[in-house]
Amino acid sequence: MAAAAAGALVAAGLALLAAELTRRVPALGTPPRRWRSAGASPKRIALAAAAGLAALAVTRWPVGALAAACAVLFVPRVTAGRAARRRTSALEGLEQWTRRVSDLLTAGRGLEDAIGVSARTAPTSIAAPVRALARRLSARVGSEDALRAFAAEIDDPAGDRIAAALIIATGRRGGAVRGVLSALAEILARDVAARRDIEAERAQHRATVRWLVVFVGGFTAFAALNRAYSAPFSTLSGQVVLAVVALLYAVGLGWLHRLGSMPGPDRFLDQRPSGGSDVMAGAGR
Repeated sequence: MAAAAAGALVAAGLALLAAELTRRVPALGTPPRRWRSAGASPKRIALAAAAGLAALAVTRWPVGALAAACAVLFVPRVTAGRAARRRTSALEGLEQWTRRVSDLLTAGRGLEDAIGVSARTAPTSIAAPVRALARRLSARVGSEDALRAFAAEIDDPAGDRIAAALIIATGRRGGAVRGVLSALAEILARDVAARRDIEAERAQHRATVRWLVVFVGGFTAFAALNRAYSAPFSTLSGQVVLAVVALLYAVGLGWLHRLGSMPGPDRFLDQRPSGGSDVMAGAGR
């Protein structure tokens, strides 16, 4: 049992090592992406623990218990597309808010006043960052600091471009910001349309992954309950083999998920205040 548990821990360690080596390091001052799951919820952890204990009680396999717990934690992330839909919805809301701010500026309002008014009717998907921006500006926080924090909360290059344009506008107080915001909104609208088309194609891929998960889960349940078939897995060598097979399944599902996922583009604007020339350089990228 100790050797089997050690083998399971080695397999889990290899999986975590691979995940760490392939993880992208976020830019300094950038929070975790709001549109991705920041971690497992307590409810999901409790369900994973219950699934692991149930698998251990039925099969008496430590590796099987660990695999069942990991499946409850990670399989929903592999098969779900909510993160991509939330990101697309947020960008659509950002485009609507940008047009709203541009219209308010056309009406002769100042930039801070326009942002404060727009916060009352901000789209739901970005209501929290917009209201936080309005609160910072009303509390006399520096415009550049407030806008950089807003871009960090949006956490997308589109938000960086809009924040950079507003930072430049607050420094120069020119009237060209209306045209810049309108142009950025047009670009963002095309980006959202393209993302929706791509997401529709990737939804078919995720459906295939779900069917694969169902097939693998059904076969695994059959193998575990068929004592004559699964008897070899009760030995030490069988547990090692089971750990290798579970790891291969995990790597395969992770690879399929990576093929069907849209990587988030890198940001260029961090949360630290900098000179206007840096903002201008970043906006031009």
